[in-house]
Amino acid sequence: MIRIKPGFEDPSTSGTQAEAPGSRQIAAVGPRVALAGFLARDLMQVHGYTSDPEVCRYSLWGPNTLAETESFIADAMIARPGRMMTAVMMEEKVIGSAAIWRTDDTGLVGEMGYTLNQDYWGQGLATEVAGLLIQLAREKLGLRWIEATCDPQNAASIRVLEKSGFSLIQRRPIANKSNSRRSESLVFALG
Repeated sequence: MIRIKPGFEDPSTSGTQAEAPGSRQIAAVGPRVALAGFLARDLMQVHGYTSDPEVCRYSLWGPNTLAETESFIADAMIARPGRMMTAVMMEEKVIGSAAIWRTDDTGLVGEMGYTLNQDYWGQGLATEVAGLLIQLAREKLGLRWIEATCDPQNAASIRVLEKSGFSLIQRRPIANKSNSRRSESLVFALG
């Protein structure tokens, strides 16, 4: 059972993350993982996967330096209208990141993304995270159309998106290839 926590700060109505120092707001809870707000103390756990070349192999970012990971966490801790950036938590440990954000002026269209530490691959956790993001997109952000992109070579992410109900709608060229090892992205959508 997936539960959306009603107390999570709705980023569409607030410009700052509401939390006591050291406390973590929980956005959604699944059978094995939870999506929660980041804390500054997450730096080394997050850097453990954002600096891993294998984790970043299909991404448009990384591997990160420690300063880049610190900047990512600082940005993720700031609530912005139409955006939810969360830590993927398992037994009080940060094992990844997951985000959903609005991409159009109507507020009905958005995009989602997720990254997991490779120690947690192949266990169905990415599919669970995708389900939590979809539910947050619908219930917290009011999205009706959700897109997700991935590298055409990333068979595991393609399977996660398909299992989550997404359909391939487009092959999109990468405009700025300077930071990327890929020339195009697959675009999946869920309406």
